[in-house]
Amino acid sequence: MKYGLALMFWMFCLVSGAQITSCLGDLNNSGTIEVNDVLNLLGGFGCSTDCGAADLNDDGAVNVEDVLMQLAVFGASCPTVVPQVWADSTFGISFQENLIYGQGFAHEDWGGPIIDTIHLGLDAYIPDNEELLRPALVLIHGGGFFGGSSSVNALVDLAHSYASRGWVVFSINYRLSGDRGTVPSSWLYAVSQLPDGVDANQALAMYPANRDARAALRWAKHNAGAYNIDPAYISVLGGSAGAFISVALGVANQEDYLSELSVEEDPSLLSTHLEETFELRCILDFWGGRASVDILDALDSGDRFDSADVPLMIVHGTEDPTVLFSESESIFAEYSATGVPCAFYPIEGEGHSIWQSNYEGIPFWQLGYNFMVEQQALQIQN
Repeated sequence: MKYGLALMFWMFCLVSGAQITSCLGDLNNSGTIEVNDVLNLLGGFGCSTDCGAADLNDDGAVNVEDVLMQLAVFGASCPTVVPQVWADSTFGISFQENLIYGQGFAHEDWGGPIIDTIHLGLDAYIPDNEELLRPALVLIHGGGFFGGSSSVNALVDLAHSYASRGWVVFSINYRLSGDRGTVPSSWLYAVSQLPDGVDANQALAMYPANRDARAALRWAKHNAGAYNIDPAYISVLGGSAGAFISVALGVANQEDYLSELSVEEDPSLLSTHLEETFELRCILDFWGGRASVDILDALDSGDRFDSADVPLMIVHGTEDPTVLFSESESIFAEYSATGVPCAFYPIEGEGHSIWQSNYEGIPFWQLGYNFMVEQQALQIQN
């Protein structure tokens, strides 16, 4: 029995075409099957619904068979095989709409009584292929924190461009200014000190929006097995307000936009897979800015731009009247100082939300494709 299970495990890891950096049973993604992995699995023993990665044989439950599979390869190192993507649009796409990744409260006013519990949703675009573990890309829409949604045409087109080439794509929605999501008292105080002319509603809306995006990434990590995602190969793409969020995802700390509130203060946090952490490989920033990072630094006198940041690609119109081009110049300067890879593509004479434009004849989706392939050393299939 033991050797049969071990053979099954390594067949899963090494079957032709599989692209794996973490393997079945490596629940903490350390690259080795170790004591913590066994403890994690035993912690879920007896689970019969939504068991996640601990359900090693994918039979819907965590039971003795899963334990035996893990013990059969205890101490083994996982093979390292990089995911592959395709140069051309190759696959059909399965579309799943409005999957719930968590919940968040809406308030009568900022800091006021709770009036609603909002279901936080995302759309999934899944390539129709047989890859065992695939790269993932999370899309975050713009709209100034006042509007926008995952159904905006530009993001739907981007989702198809990447999913048809092998990425699993999640396009998320998040709470907007009109929802008046839960914010910590430190933000309420800081915004009350803002100078005239700064939109307090927009500034406050950044907190729940950023928190929701992080919840979506924890959900993606938790459900990696269900979508055949390699959790070590997750990237993020944002436009405008979504790029403000994306930059913060690549620069801020894991506890940011989370630890400022306790579950006693905001019980909706319990719906957002607090047990998970996520690792990002690339950030694609389209005409965004740095305010979601700067407000964190201002509140605790920190400096979050450092050598641990995630590689970044920036696209920005030089004549943008909505988010000034100087915002991207400033971010690029921060990255240049830390030495973290950063590609900067100024679009001369162009303004804001210029999805139909290009850089020297290269469409924007292709710029992002090239950057992710280069930074992650993804294999390309023609």
